[in-house]
Amino acid sequence: MPQPYRVEALALHQVGVFDDVSIDFKPIASAERDAKKAEIHLFTGPNGCGKSTLLYALAEIFDSYQSESLILRRFRSPDSNVDFRFQKRAGKYGVRYSNLGSPSSNSYGKFLTAKYEPTNGRYFGYGEKSFEENGLNLWKQCSDISNPYNLHPMARFKYAAFAYSGQRTLRDTKISAIQQITASPFDAALSFDGSVRPQILLQWIANNRTQSALAKADGDNKAAQVYDQALNRITALIRDICDLELEFRLERSPLAVTVRVNGDTIHFDSLPDGLKSIISWVADLSLRLEAIPWQEQRDVFSQPIILLLDEVDIHLHPKWQRRILPAIQTLLPNAQIFVSTHSPFVVGSVEDAWVYRLPEPGQGNGIIEGVQSGAGKSYRLILNEVFGIDDEFDIETEALFDDFYRLRDIFMKDQQGREVLLETAGKLAARGEEAALIVSRELRQIARVTGQELSFA
Repeated sequence: MPQPYRVEALALHQVGVFDDVSIDFKPIASAERDAKKAEIHLFTGPNGCGKSTLLYALAEIFDSYQSESLILRRFRSPDSNVDFRFQKRAGKYGVRYSNLGSPSSNSYGKFLTAKYEPTNGRYFGYGEKSFEENGLNLWKQCSDISNPYNLHPMARFKYAAFAYSGQRTLRDTKISAIQQITASPFDAALSFDGSVRPQILLQWIANNRTQSALAKADGDNKAAQVYDQALNRITALIRDICDLELEFRLERSPLAVTVRVNGDTIHFDSLPDGLKSIISWVADLSLRLEAIPWQEQRDVFSQPIILLLDEVDIHLHPKWQRRILPAIQTLLPNAQIFVSTHSPFVVGSVEDAWVYRLPEPGQGNGIIEGVQSGAGKSYRLILNEVFGIDDEFDIETEALFDDFYRLRDIFMKDQQGREVLLETAGKLAARGEEAALIVSRELRQIARVTGQELSFA
């Protein structure tokens, strides 16, 4: 059966590059016969086509009322709004609304606008019931105030939603003591770039290692296994994706969290970017899942969640790009996952997923239809069908890419050679759409890391 808590449809009106666009999110084809795989939806298309806008619009459905809205920054007028359907009920949010407290309807059904925040300029409506009886509105309110030690009496959660960016965020931070984590599991959970909290993440690893060691010292191996479970699932996931053996360690003097990679102890700052990216968001998701007071007691990785991943392929070797979604699809069997990607290896890696090829900027009107994912198709066919790319790289282009990556590494190290880097990027971009897409993505990531604006003519 399909996941019980899922977004079924989304429509954007005067938001970002979209004038009027709608998408229906169908369950995966195997949902009736296979309940052990997450439901995955992939957004792809050229730069500026609205992939991140769609993810931000989805995040707003679940984000707390107190958070800063990402999608509101992309509203083009006071009449901009988003319609959606979640759990078989209609909803709507936007800036200006004149029918507060009265029943309304859109193409997805009837809803009641129960919440309006004039201070941050937004309204939100969902379902036909009053605010107190309304599951999604109540969920948003409870996530505002939930923390491990001061729970709202109704804050027992049937599902949860999280959002992450693929860019690297994990770094070494000082652990001064073993202490309880008091931050809410919903703190910045839908902020994408701010979802990973390095200090809390390393504290959580330190706490789990300590509690496991104490349980073993007391002869309670069953309790030790419980404390080890989440970290063991993470290391198993890394093994499946990266072919690397990981072990999270707590060093005693000085007190610090490190990681062993194939037997070598490495500090987090020194980890490869792709590995750092995967550990960052997967470990943060794990600690949040552990901290949430769930209504139904079960394996936390099997709880119903909505997961939003922006550019999950950033920093990943193609081999890892091919493996990451199948591994996540198995790890989170009751999740509905929305992913933006530029990678044909990601699109071709999963079966029973839906792919949405977004139109060029300025052509964002009408219905965007999903097509079946590319598992079982050649990457050349995926490049053609999904990305609209016919070019194949020749020897000269490959040599240019080698020069580009060498110059990129030099620039990342000491910010030297900017002009020759951009010159090489321009030569590559002139060779074809796929090369331009790859180079544009790389320059965007370099700019994020170095803080320098990089673009080629």
